[in-house]
Amino acid sequence: MQYTLFELDSPNFNKWYLFKNTTVLGKIHQTIDWDSLEKLLPQKTKVSGAPSWLPAKGLFGMMFLKHYTGLSDEKLLEQFHTNWAMQMFCGTLLADNESIKDNAFVSRVRSYLGEYLDLNLFQSVMINSWKAEIPDKNVLLMDATCYEVYLRIPTHVKLLWEACTWLWEKQIPALCTSNKIKIPRSKFKEQKIKQLTYSKLRKKIYRKTYSRKRSLLKLLNKGILTLNELLGKVKSRGFSEKDTTVFQTIKVIYEQQKYLFEVPGAKISDQIVSIFKPYIRPIV
Repeated sequence: MQYTLFELDSPNFNKWYLFKNTTVLGKIHQTIDWDSLEKLLPQKTKVSGAPSWLPAKGLFGMMFLKHYTGLSDEKLLEQFHTNWAMQMFCGTLLADNESIKDNAFVSRVRSYLGEYLDLNLFQSVMINSWKAEIPDKNVLLMDATCYEVYLRIPTHVKLLWEACTWLWEKQIPALCTSNKIKIPRSKFKEQKIKQLTYSKLRKKIYRKTYSRKRSLLKLLNKGILTLNELLGKVKSRGFSEKDTTVFQTIKVIYEQQKYLFEVPGAKISDQIVSIFKPYIRPIV
């Protein structure tokens, strides 16, 4: 006996029949092993609280619709209220006077799956369901994802100054203080005043920028050599693993910026734009 979402004598059975046989979503719905997907989520043990708008399979269905339609969360929820095919794809059917009032509903579904779903097991279930439909099983396709990060506009001067500040204002004084060593002399205070003056310029002409880069490269080079010498004296006491990673990044930044300074117009494919997030590559 074939089980259906609605009983044969239900007034919604005609919609279910049309959904399965005449819509694209209905055909996709039949290719997914929903029972196996439901087992990937924790079972609800408490009966208290309001009933969920969607069954367990509906959570996966909602995320599929999100990517299938390409709509925003609010637009998807708006379409979901008036499209009974979408509702049936998620294993439910809202009454005429029902609607989900929570505008963050789609976001909550996403957060719930992100917290409780094992993506490796999810991929195994999906590949087992669609294995027969995949023509080239030895081909791997990957999507390069772009996402927004809260990062200041990456310029060469800003990057060099951040690296100098990390060395001369944070690490070198901290190491000298903790190990009772005299702080080495530098022109960091003078450069700090010049950097503030430069940052206040409304129009940063090429000559001013060139001079600023040259001064910061000298200051950064001296900072790297000074910190290396201090670490040798104190045998890296008080220097954490995270600090070591940032220091290695700053060394790479110095080499890249020095090359760009000496070879104007040169391009570096793996150019670093943040000392704390060296893996980020900006796009236009």
